[in-house]
Amino acid sequence: MKAPHPALRLLFCPLPSPRQAARLQAVMPPRLSPADNAHIRRFTAPGAADARLLARALLVLACRPFCPALPATLRRTASGAPALGFPQDAAQTALSFAYSPQAVVCALAIAPAACRLGVDLEALASPPPARRAFHPREHVSGPRDALRRWTVKEALLKARGTGLSLDPAGLHTGRSGQRRGLHPAALPPLYWRSLPLPGHWCSLALSHALPLRLSCLTCADVIRALGVPGTPGQSPAATSACSC
Repeated sequence: MKAPHPALRLLFCPLPSPRQAARLQAVMPPRLSPADNAHIRRFTAPGAADARLLARALLVLACRPFCPALPATLRRTASGAPALGFPQDAAQTALSFAYSPQAVVCALAIAPAACRLGVDLEALASPPPARRAFHPREHVSGPRDALRRWTVKEALLKARGTGLSLDPAGLHTGRSGQRRGLHPAALPPLYWRSLPLPGHWCSLALSHALPLRLSCLTCADVIRALGVPGTPGQSPAATSACSC
């Protein structure tokens, strides 16, 4: 298989309604490995497993331009992060999911060399983190700025593979209102970018500068794109292309 062109896909979708969740429950498990199905069943909080199924559905759509039949295997790294492999190692990939009480994002990077990727999502209605979560020189201008900065920290920690075992207060997220930057202390250095999404802040951290394609979907869009019978037609999903 020919390696696809380098790219970064970011897909955002609100959580499914009960009827939409039932459709995902019917069509997604056969597309997943036994290990991934078992992983999803461990989420017993209301709606948590459905959010994971939606995340996998977004992954199917993210992979489609590169590998239409999705001959890829989702696995877990030693740190528990999701990872994706294509046959014959035709491409270097990095994968990250993030969840809020209202929505899901899936980020997929296709790179010419091994790369690191992290994504985080916070609803604007969420309470902001405590002041101790921030660097002493970070000027937090208000609750929304605090949430934006927190998503940057979470994305960087995911990309570094440490999670919250590293103190987030040690990460400086730039001046007030800054939407992108470089975290040089990580190896490799990580680019980060913050994006306003419907009702949310979302941030990405990535070890490669890749062109970004953002898709803001509805759950009906996702189900229709999966080819589920009986799904009403929808208008095309909103997409934009930019560089991260």
